[in-house]
Amino acid sequence: MTRSRYILKRLLQTIPLIAGIMVLVMLLLHVVPGDPARAIGGMAASDETVEQIREELGLNRSFVAQYIAYVGNALQGDLGISTRSRQPVTEIIGERLAPTLWLLTAGMILSIVLASAVSVLAARNKDRAADYALGGLTVIGLSMPAYWVGIMLLLLVALPTGAFPISGFGKGFWGHLNAIILPALTFAIAISPVMIRALRAKLVALYRNDFVMMSRAVGLSESTILARHLSRHAALVLITMVSVQVGPMIFVGVVIEKTFALPGLGQALVNAVAQRDFPVVQGITLTTALFVTFVHLGADIFTSFVNPRTVLE
Repeated sequence: MTRSRYILKRLLQTIPLIAGIMVLVMLLLHVVPGDPARAIGGMAASDETVEQIREELGLNRSFVAQYIAYVGNALQGDLGISTRSRQPVTEIIGERLAPTLWLLTAGMILSIVLASAVSVLAARNKDRAADYALGGLTVIGLSMPAYWVGIMLLLLVALPTGAFPISGFGKGFWGHLNAIILPALTFAIAISPVMIRALRAKLVALYRNDFVMMSRAVGLSESTILARHLSRHAALVLITMVSVQVGPMIFVGVVIEKTFALPGLGQALVNAVAQRDFPVVQGITLTTALFVTFVHLGADIFTSFVNPRTVLE
């Protein structure tokens, strides 16, 4: 199979997946105990108000009709209207998207840098003091909840120094960057331990291979061996880990946004759930699910370039 056919195959495979995701998103409105319209309007709402909500959300139609209408509107960029603010859901997502993207991007960069540095150091010093110490720190990192790490950074760094805001997203590029440093560090501390364990195990196995021994025998430096022979394998491990962990990463991002009061999608989702604003819940859930789907797709396509054997398989 050629790479282009492999990529086309993966693209086509996402179509039924996206259709299934939209079915699950539609079901969110129907898993509420009792009448969803009554749940949205509240027990004090009049029958006329409840009927108006039911009409607005299309709950008086069959599920198939609701699904077709939702898909058709979504393809046109219409995810409905918030039942609380009366603001289009796409506008709410657009306003809240930037802090979330900043957090995920900065957090992933820090996670990859931290995981790469620690894994290389641990693998080079296997079964030595440095390896055991880094392994212990990794276990500690795995055991610490993200919200606790965030609170500790606020108490020990942000409040005493005053160098970082304790909430909000700041203004302008430098304001955003300053506001995202501690949340991104919290993200990296929460996510990188899993990457470190996987990458260290791979590097330990690679350092034992014959081609590494031969490279050392001909006088190549450790940095040259790492750059020439091991970096591609390390990149595959990291991309795989990002793809596998993207779901937990989203959850960690929601927790961090709540901890640092970042006005992102996670914060908006928590507020929408509390207010029973189902169109917003559906819109953010759909956006998040599509993001996860395309991250998996991008990881597969990237892997096909780095490791062509995946195309043949």
